[in-house]
Formats: sequence, structure tokens, C-alpha cells
Amino acid sequence: MKKNKAFSLVELSVVILIIGILIAGVTQSGRLIRQIKLSTARSVTNSSDVNSIRDVTGWFEASSDDSFRISGGSSEIQNNDEITEWHDFNTQKSKLDKPTLTNATTGTYPKYRSNGINGIPAVYFDGTNDYISFQLASGTRDPKFPVIIKDRNFSIFSVFRADPDSLGTNDMTVAQISGLPVSNALTNETYAGIGFFANKKPGLIVNSSEANNYLVNYAIKDQTDYIVGAVADFPVEDATDPTRASVKMYLNSSAVASQITGGTLKNVGVGIERFIIGSGNLVAGNFFKGLIAEVIVFDRALKKEEAESVMKYLQKKYGIKDISLATDL
Repeated sequence: MKKNKAFSLVELSVVILIIGILIAGVTQSGRLIRQIKLSTARSVTNSSDVNSIRDVTGWFEASSDDSFRISGGSSEIQNNDEITEWHDFNTQKSKLDKPTLTNATTGTYPKYRSNGINGIPAVYFDGTNDYISFQLASGTRDPKFPVIIKDRNFSIFSVFRADPDSLGTNDMTVAQISGLPVSNALTNETYAGIGFFANKKPGLIVNSSEANNYLVNYAIKDQTDYIVGAVADFPVEDATDPTRASVKMYLNSSAVASQITGGTLKNVGVGIERFIIGSGNLVAGNFFKGLIAEVIVFDRALKKEEAESVMKYLQKKYGIKDISLATDL
């Protein structure tokens, strides 16, 4: 009977070396795939029609080299780093005319995720107190705000993925806080922005009220990628005819969603105290939990073909298919 022969040290070394090479190959392959996705995302962004649609006033996306700064001011960002600045990508404005979103409060920083929506970087918010914002100094008005004061005509688009337990009162992905005079109070303020209610119905949320424009028949799913857009056109501040007010909603499609219920919001007027991503008014229940990859704001109601172009760009970049709301949600 032959005895089992033990591996020699040389043989064991060869086996370990081969395993190491295989692991390194898999790791390098994963990095290569992520780099290809990142390069493709940047190319899609740089060549998108959004660059030529006038009145882009805020464009925050996560794939560019100069999107973020971390604590200490470095732009060399790694997965899970805490973000202290999110820079405006807008190609229609000079650097000095762009808002920079910031957060200087320890414990409330959102985090960078290198492998976010469609493998493209995104920003993670914890749903408790994470946010990043552009805040107005008390008693001043700043032309860098994405939506001008008391504006009734604007368009907002948000790309996000909600965590399963993101279920607050009004979970806001992006908002601009209303209210004048400026008081710098951070609670009980009015606001307008993109989010969803406790029933997970997405829409344009204003003043913490469900008397808003939202998709009454559709609830978003957990861990699913979404693009939600709202084109608001309220031509007269004190209009008494509700039919004169208009909000068009978009959800994962370049076609206008057959929406919506709630008030006509004929008296909506956005203020300029704070533009914020990750919350509405920094009140418990209004913080978003999950990934936010991109936010685009226009200071006017987009035309139908313009809104379609924005939605198609975002769908292409994030690999979000065009859906039929009647069957797919």
C-alpha cells in the first residue's frame, strides 16, 4: 500500500502563489470594470443634452473628478469617506457663480459610495441626520441659489435608491426651504422638493402636507433605482383658478406620468434660506435614507422635449429602463 505523500514546502508555496494570482486577477478585473463604468458615466454626462438646455441652475452628480471634498479639503476620495463638500457640475456657470453644498457638523456627513447606482458613485444618507446644503447668510439674498426667491416656475430631477427602512413622514431627496424673512431657524419651515410620503408615493412635496402633487397609484420599491422629475409652472402667485397651476411628474420614463392627486399648489413660492440634499427641513422624519446619485435643477418649467431629454440622459447613465407605470410598479 502506498503512503500518502505530504506536500513539500515548495509545492505549498506554488499553490499559495497561484491562489494569490487568481485573487489579484479577480480584484484587478473588478477595478477595471468599475473604472470603465466611471469613464462611461463621465462621457455620458459631458455629452448630454442637459449641457445645452438653458437655465440649469444646479447640477450635482457624483461621477466627476471634482464632485467632492472630504474632511481636510482633499478631493482624493475613497469608499465610505465622509463628504463635506459637493460641487456644482453646471457647465453654464463660472466657478464663482456656482453654489457649493457643504456640511460642517460632525456626525451628519453623508458618505461616498464608490459602487452606487449602476456601479456609478453615489452619496449615502443615513436617514437620521445626514444632509448637505447651501445655506443663506441671515438677512441676505444670494444669486447662486438654484431656484430664485418666490419662484413659481422650476424643474427638479432626482436619482435615488431608498433603503427598506426609509419610511419617515416625508422623506426628501432634495428641497429648497421656503420662508421669508430669513431667520436661520432650522425647524418647522416650509419647503418644496422631490421626495415620498410614508406610503412611499413619490411626488413634489410642499409644506409637509400630503395635499401635494404625487403619484397616488404608485409606491416606490425598496432597493430599486428611480428617477423622479417634477416640472412646476405656477404662472400667477395669487391665482384663484386651480386649472392655471400645473405640475408634471416623471417617474423612470420620459413620458409624463398619469398622476396625481392632492392640491394644485397654486400658491407655491420657493424661498431661499437653504437648498438641501438628503432632507427637507432638518426635522426628524424628513431625512432620506439611501443613495442619491444626481440632482438637476432648472429655474423654469421645462418644455416637454427638454424634460424628455433630461430623463433620457439619466436613464442612459444609470441603466434605468423605461417602464409602464400601469404594469411595472
